[in-house]
Amino acid sequence: MSVGDSLRKNLEFWHWYPRMLCEGLSEDQLHWQPEGHPNHIIYTLWHAYRAEDDLIHGLLMRRPGVFLRDGWAGRLPVEMTGASPFGNGLNREQIAAVRLSLDAVLDYAQAVGASIQEYADGLSHEQGAEVVKLPFFEGVYPGLGEATRAEVLAFFCIGHTAEHLGEVQYIKGLMGLKGAPL
Repeated sequence: MSVGDSLRKNLEFWHWYPRMLCEGLSEDQLHWQPEGHPNHIIYTLWHAYRAEDDLIHGLLMRRPGVFLRDGWAGRLPVEMTGASPFGNGLNREQIAAVRLSLDAVLDYAQAVGASIQEYADGLSHEQGAEVVKLPFFEGVYPGLGEATRAEVLAFFCIGHTAEHLGEVQYIKGLMGLKGAPL
């Protein structure tokens, strides 16, 4: 099985699933920030896919991500991004100022997923097994100072994204809504 084939169902799911999670939510619900938690649903989704885009395209592909390549800045304008292009380090007020269209964020997620799937489809087994250094993770996540290309894809495109989609479900639950459709 190729690297692309081994990731395909997960990549498709984690880039489609937010459509289901956000179905029927109002603008107020999409931008609501729970007490004691700075993130709202739109910010959480934007962050997840913006991080995935920059990290995978930059670390593995060594080229600009979908955001830059396809001109998403006009559709997803975020004036202040903090310590990274994907919003790390923003405070509650700065996150509240992130007001984006759900449709634009979901379309962006699909575009990022398609680009990453195309990359994964082109990886040979040998390329998928090549080790990539992750020095920025060494002090934060023990044991993640390096990983194979396939592991980096799984970590950022599945693990990190799933973590934030769980956060979306948590925020929905705090609003008294059903988190997941199960």
